[in-house]
Amino acid sequence: MAARTRRAEIGVVDLARELGISTATVSRALNGSAAVRPELAERVRQHAESRGYVANRLARALSANTSRAFVGFMIPYVDTPAYSAVAAELARLLSADGTQMILTITENDPERELRQLRELLASRVAGLVISTSTGVLEDTKRLLTRLPVVELHRASGIDAPGVFSDDEQTLAESVLHLAALGHRRIGYLGTPTALSNGESRLRGVRRGTELAGLGRDAVTVCLPEPTQENGYRGALELLGRSPAPTALLIGGGALSIGAARAVRASGRRLPDDLSLVVYGDPSWFALSDPPLTTIAVPYPELASRAARLLLGRLDGVAGGGLAAGGGLAGGGPNLIKPELIVAGSTGPPGG
Repeated sequence: MAARTRRAEIGVVDLARELGISTATVSRALNGSAAVRPELAERVRQHAESRGYVANRLARALSANTSRAFVGFMIPYVDTPAYSAVAAELARLLSADGTQMILTITENDPERELRQLRELLASRVAGLVISTSTGVLEDTKRLLTRLPVVELHRASGIDAPGVFSDDEQTLAESVLHLAALGHRRIGYLGTPTALSNGESRLRGVRRGTELAGLGRDAVTVCLPEPTQENGYRGALELLGRSPAPTALLIGGGALSIGAARAVRASGRRLPDDLSLVVYGDPSWFALSDPPLTTIAVPYPELASRAARLLLGRLDGVAGGGLAAGGGLAGGGPNLIKPELIVAGSTGPPGG
């Protein structure tokens, strides 16, 4: 009796040829990329399932003896130090565990965020690390209850553990640092208080102002959406006030990059004409001349704790255990304090 011929496995190339589109488009659609129109992505997925591609993919994941082959990482922006650094480290850590990360970028758009979450759920991701948009929708919060979730940077009020930068204390220390140098007019450029981290940072600024014995009007506040362009515009707006601040304190990584550009464009010299404290990765800001005083956030540690916490939750779902480094479900250990690194961009008013 002749041996039965094994049916060739359907691949991305076959799907692309049958649909009349590129292999790159098919791959993006199957991986939940936001770069593919939702209607086209759905057509690709339906065709792939009808041809057995999705079933084969799931079979490979099951044969690898894992229930967590794919997880999602949903962020509002990728062109910021905070999210790009965490994304790279998180992907590395998850890959070492045999788990692949699917990155989606919402552009801080709540409707887009909801669509992308639905796509991730349809792709059967095992879990999700998410930094929600400013105006996260209630429908999104409801869908997030369907799978293990870890929040990062921003708390949305859902019942899920998270890993956050403990900004309040370090922002207070930054105000105290500037006040000790003699500054009595400080411009604070931070993120909106609709975001949990924006609220905690402003709370730190207020607490530092009080501890320094400054009047509440000593700090002028500007709270735009955290983009580089808004950092540029916001810094110029603060510097254009009368009287102008003698120091700027920036509460956000993307805002810091834009603000540094604005200070240079204004022609002010650091620290002779203006003191500047920025937020984020000190390795970037050390390249400035002079190096910038920085609220240094340990992004690799944030990524490490988020990965351990998510994998621990997945192990708990699948096998009732908790990964090494467990015990992270409590609020305290999930708060990571940034460090104020004083450099050449801060000094007494007027030099």
